[in-house]
Amino acid sequence: MKDYRVLVIGPRRGLIDELRERHIPFSIWQNRHVFNVSAGQKSVIAPFWNSAEKNREQVRKSFPGQRFTHVIAGTEASVLPATVARRQVGARLANAATGTRCRDKLHMKQHLAGFGIPMTRFLEDSPSQDPKQVFAELGAPVVRKYRKSSGGRGLTLLERPQDYLPGDHGDCILERYINAPEASVESFINNGAIQFANITSYHSKGYCNFVPAVLDKALSDTLLAMNERVISALGIVWGMTHLEVYLTENGPLFGEVALRPPGGYIMNAISHAWDFNPWAAFVAMELGEAFNFPEHASQFAASEVLYPGAGVVSAVRGKSRVLDEQGVREFRLKVKVGELLPARTGFGHDTGYVVHASASPEERLALHELIKRELIIELAAPEVAD
Repeated sequence: MKDYRVLVIGPRRGLIDELRERHIPFSIWQNRHVFNVSAGQKSVIAPFWNSAEKNREQVRKSFPGQRFTHVIAGTEASVLPATVARRQVGARLANAATGTRCRDKLHMKQHLAGFGIPMTRFLEDSPSQDPKQVFAELGAPVVRKYRKSSGGRGLTLLERPQDYLPGDHGDCILERYINAPEASVESFINNGAIQFANITSYHSKGYCNFVPAVLDKALSDTLLAMNERVISALGIVWGMTHLEVYLTENGPLFGEVALRPPGGYIMNAISHAWDFNPWAAFVAMELGEAFNFPEHASQFAASEVLYPGAGVVSAVRGKSRVLDEQGVREFRLKVKVGELLPARTGFGHDTGYVVHASASPEERLALHELIKRELIIELAAPEVAD
């Protein structure tokens, strides 16, 4: 085994499990307490900054004089800190501009627009923008979202110019609203070449993902070609990407791309659909190693993300019914009766998940409908004190 030493910024469970399985020594920088550490393993809890200088200072403070062969970013917020940290700790280097563009939606779209990537109209959010001009150019409603967020966090719909109120203008991007089905492409990249790509269909955005998507060949080829152009234009040489697209009647439009593994338990669904460990593949790409990817999916999988809404959990029904289904591969419920659930702040906010796999797309859809019908988390309004 090579003499690896890895710094993980923004740890994910599958990533940590794979490093431990391979006995690769690693340290962790997390922005909140997520993982318990093993004896002798260093874990630092500190903010991820949007400032390169603040990230450099954090690395100097948290890992003084330490050297690492690789720095791996597992989450959206950790992409920029990882880009900065690589130079300081002597790790395998990535293009700094690539890291910035993959973290900042405005810079990403401005750069890719120059390569002719089809996308929805967008504007920089700034105090100088005239609300009426914004709506004249983008139409209604206008999507306003943070440039450096993921999973729908901070996204708002502005219906009228009067709704365009002062806010964190410099931190947001404005886009034309697109009402269309969505999909994503997950890619594993090594030595500047895509080694494997999967297309995921968002059957219900934020709640149900189908892996792999069942699309006609022409559309699949178009999505894979767009994915290749985006990765090339951004200069991504290794790692894993998660590209989101809108499937409009006039053809697919680029949404955004992330330089890290996807959320929504898509990694779990990939493992069951394609019969390989995507976290092992991700680590291999990060370390510059070869990996044996399958040529064809063996099953049709889905990840069902559970979140019933805001309220007090009064009952959970149908759990045993779902567990009795042969196609169910993973099931975790993170909520209990009596628990108060707040409004959902993003797609990464959930109360559990189900991952299932079937022999055909029809069976997958039927199992999805059964779970949707049978697994019920009942809510009651919270009591109000007199």
